[in-house]
Amino acid sequence: MIRIFSCVLILFLLVGCAPHQQAGVEPAADKTGIAGQVIDREGSPVARAWVYAYRNTGSSLRGPADFGALTDKQGHYFLDMVEGRYYLIARWRKDGGDAGPPRAGDAWAMPAKNPVPVAPHRISHADFRLQGVQAGQPVLLRSGSLGHGKTGFTGLLLDSVGKPLAGAFALAYTDLDFRRRPDFTSAVVGSDGRFRLFLPAGGRYCLAARMRTRGQPMAGEPYGQLGDDEAGCLLAVENKLLDIGDIRLSPYRR
Repeated sequence: MIRIFSCVLILFLLVGCAPHQQAGVEPAADKTGIAGQVIDREGSPVARAWVYAYRNTGSSLRGPADFGALTDKQGHYFLDMVEGRYYLIARWRKDGGDAGPPRAGDAWAMPAKNPVPVAPHRISHADFRLQGVQAGQPVLLRSGSLGHGKTGFTGLLLDSVGKPLAGAFALAYTDLDFRRRPDFTSAVVGSDGRFRLFLPAGGRYCLAARMRTRGQPMAGEPYGQLGDDEAGCLLAVENKLLDIGDIRLSPYRR
């Protein structure tokens, strides 16, 4: 009986000491994965935000992720994972949950560049600056769009009477075909209507704005272009964020 009890006790201690991923733990030098910090729009650390990693964009970065980690009190996280290339997104939910659609008061962010490469026995780095979302609005940038950068455009998205239009997106196309999916999108704008549309390089881009980033505009949906035909296309300059003024959105008519 004593021998059986001793074996059970040893097994319990071994299980209790099994390695597991903890929020904010400093990764060992020989680990493989991604580490970084999640902050809010003012630059303060965000605790209990989830950082998710997906092997591909087939799920549009929704649903169960391949890897996930929770931030600690200083906003730090570590994803213990195998080598590869991963698409990351950080989410903070006001209700403290770890699943479900975005709701008013929640926040999200993507890293400066996706996907993030991970090499064997190396720790890649990715930080996030959260931004708010509004209920019913999509929160994702188009795959390949940038969450940060030095090249691109900034400005205001306004409704038909000149008021900031929260929940809208600025869109960039490499040609005048606005019927297709945009090449790059801004993040959803907040209550001030200010957008920042980051681009990978300088060049000519045609700009528009709407409430969604996919599909044809629906009748009545707020929609606008920077200008008619070539007037709506501008030259982006390397390492400059050009202020283009405003884009007015009016109910779309087919």
